[in-house]
Amino acid sequence: MSDPDKPIALEAYEALARRYSDIAETKAENGYNEHPAMRAQIGGVDGLRVLDAGCGPGFLTRYLLDKGAADVAAFDVSPAMIEIARERTGDRASLFVADMAKPLSFLESGQFDLVVSSLAIDYVRDWSVPLAGFRRVLKPGGRFVASVHHPMGAYKWFGPPSAFGVHLCKATWKGFGGEPVVVPDYYRSFGEIIRPLLAAGFVLRALEETRPVPELEAINPRKYREGMQFPTFMILDAAAG
Repeated sequence: MSDPDKPIALEAYEALARRYSDIAETKAENGYNEHPAMRAQIGGVDGLRVLDAGCGPGFLTRYLLDKGAADVAAFDVSPAMIEIARERTGDRASLFVADMAKPLSFLESGQFDLVVSSLAIDYVRDWSVPLAGFRRVLKPGGRFVASVHHPMGAYKWFGPPSAFGVHLCKATWKGFGGEPVVVPDYYRSFGEIIRPLLAAGFVLRALEETRPVPELEAINPRKYREGMQFPTFMILDAAAG
């Protein structure tokens, strides 16, 4: 019997950590779609105190530091990912292992100007816990910027039993070299994305459907065409009310 308290994708990401770190920045879906879209939406961070929630191998953490963030704290549920993030950022960021599905009681209220989360909150079934935590640690008027699966793309990818609600699904990842890895994840409808955000006290500033950057067309015309025709991710940009 599976442990209901165990993060659903922990084993998968422990197995994928190094491969993901080595390959993601050159993959169509990550390096040429989600990464640039998130960075564009975040905008300037000079002098800001930032929390990177579900930081993975530290791609966004390093970017924030390089762009002048005054202080960056970052966490992930995977110890292997945190180890790689530390290799990528050195001692420039405060890195720790934590599960966003549980209260972030060790972080101070009003500690951050900005909370970012790149393709991580999807792995949590009940968003009320992480969103309440992010709202608490943000200063009044602070921003929360997160990338998530676009429900249309996720419905096509996962094939859940219904387009409504939240459904535990699984997908086999074959694009990171080595043996394929089965990765559990949650499909979530539009309503199940927006309602918890508003209930947590956030004000939605923008919702962006991501598209691949033009550079991808010459590198992988098929992936570029698919990304321009059908949405894969979307970005939530919300302010702490």
